[in-house]
Amino acid sequence: MGFFDDLVYPAGERLDDVSDEPSEGPSGAPAEGRGEAIRLGPPGEDAARERPPLDWFAPASVPQPAVAGAGPTVKVLLTGWSVWPGSVTLHLAVHRTVHRQHEGRPDQSGLRVGLLLGDGRRVTSLDTDGANSTRVLGPAARLAAVQSGKPTGLIPLDSGGMRDSLFRTDVDLYLPELPPPGEARLVVEWPDEDVPETSTPVDADALRAASTRAVEVWPGLPTPRATGDRFLVFGRWGGPPGFLARPMSAHELGVLRDREEARQRYVPRADWEGIGYEGWCDAALIRARLDGGASADADVWSGRTPLHLAAERGGAESLRLLLPHVTDIDAPDREGHTALWHATCAGDEECVRTLIGAGADVWTPQTGPWSPGRLLLTTPLAPVVAELPGAVALPDEELAAFRAADALVAAFTDANRWTEGLGVAFVRGLGGAEVVRRLGADPALCPEILPKDASFEEDDGFAEDDGTDADDWEDEDGCDRALRFVSVTEVPGDPGGCVITQDGYLPSDETLLGAISAGTTAFGLYFNPKGGTHGTLARDGRCVEHEEVGLSPEATDPSAYWRFRFWQTGPGVPYDARELAYACAAAGLRVSDGCAALDGTAPRRRVELPVELVR
Repeated sequence: MGFFDDLVYPAGERLDDVSDEPSEGPSGAPAEGRGEAIRLGPPGEDAARERPPLDWFAPASVPQPAVAGAGPTVKVLLTGWSVWPGSVTLHLAVHRTVHRQHEGRPDQSGLRVGLLLGDGRRVTSLDTDGANSTRVLGPAARLAAVQSGKPTGLIPLDSGGMRDSLFRTDVDLYLPELPPPGEARLVVEWPDEDVPETSTPVDADALRAASTRAVEVWPGLPTPRATGDRFLVFGRWGGPPGFLARPMSAHELGVLRDREEARQRYVPRADWEGIGYEGWCDAALIRARLDGGASADADVWSGRTPLHLAAERGGAESLRLLLPHVTDIDAPDREGHTALWHATCAGDEECVRTLIGAGADVWTPQTGPWSPGRLLLTTPLAPVVAELPGAVALPDEELAAFRAADALVAAFTDANRWTEGLGVAFVRGLGGAEVVRRLGADPALCPEILPKDASFEEDDGFAEDDGTDADDWEDEDGCDRALRFVSVTEVPGDPGGCVITQDGYLPSDETLLGAISAGTTAFGLYFNPKGGTHGTLARDGRCVEHEEVGLSPEATDPSAYWRFRFWQTGPGVPYDARELAYACAAAGLRVSDGCAALDGTAPRRRVELPVELVR
């Protein structure tokens, strides 16, 4: 008799073979024999990526009994290691004299476990799940990220569901690599249980040597063939112990990263890198760089020194810190402009006064006839320089031209306007009906639409009741249907005229401008979403000039560029109102309110353009 024969049925005989009832499967069909659900194949490249390769190997055991950490009512024991061919499992046993409830909600003050490896890397049970980087302890214990193609950290493993003891819990942590040669250290801390940070040496060389003793259970296992659409679903109730400290959330990581960046931001250093556009107003940051040995005369960007950049950003306090370290307060950037010029363009009175008080040159021209002082005389800051030695009052006609330009800019100022992709054309002296005729349409078929009756939206050009399917973006000839339509709005003024608008480029197209400008002047403007604001001037049916509008003026640019203050950079500059006012003036219109023609609150005509005007 065999050892187990009296405990089992005879070989080949099943319980259902001696039952009086026929055997059926779950669906009512006769039960099958030992059917296959899935076959084990050879281990793939990722077999040991996130968990031990239990299906293919029996690990080598390396005992290492030691107390890894202790508190008043708890001890964390290191029991040893299971070593796989390319990875290890760390085994801990947590013994307590007090059983605590509600441990299923992990906190960051729970048990923390980590390894400091021989190459300086730190891997812990708190590393983010699935992270692709580890942390290296560098000089002064500063952390640096190292990219890796594998998950990192100590991965908590399933503790096995129900425990046999209320006062002992096994904790298994998986490291998906072999520790590098040299001594490693196991570090344990548990704030909730008053376990202080405790370090235990680990012989990584012994672990690496043990990896050769792991037993491959199924050497030469073949790749299984597909057996149909059968799937095996299995699971296990359990999970890692609830007292393990959880990884930080994305929000918590972000908060700590911001704190570290803020701390590092004010560490003294001998350069100006990483300050950012707004950093030049941060006096504490400027002081830290100066204390670190950064040169106040350094070329930070395009010939601009810290003094230029602080003046441009309105950092008067930063200027006062920099000035004692500056060799030349009037040092020019690559465009020939000084710090005072940039403060003037920004319109910052405190910066202007600070630089002038420190002896900055006010009157030497830097672009054409324009000096910082001459520009200031055209602004509300004129009293700051009007009485300085060398001041020369501007001619009345020039001041009048600036005032007229400012009034026109005010007529187009609207903080809520969205101009990206907008096309606008100004036509001098023509009424709405005449513009409609020149656009090839019948004025009788294009009556004025009052705002409350407007039947189309400016953003697509389609009438709600014209039977057009908004999904049919192209006509049969391939033309974007939205470009078929424009709005025509009369604007009163001295002189007045009409404004043509479209969410598209056609109002600035020379063919359309040529059609409407016979005997008069028209200027088209397009706010290109891809970059730049482009203008076209047409006179007497002919295009006479193309230009990019709104760029900081150079010495050879028209005086209008200066009058419409394209040189201003301060936060109070009205968005796109200068370009609209310039275009209106270039067409010869002078209006008191240009916003109504652009925001749809004025009566307007909807015009469908003929094919020859659509390109």
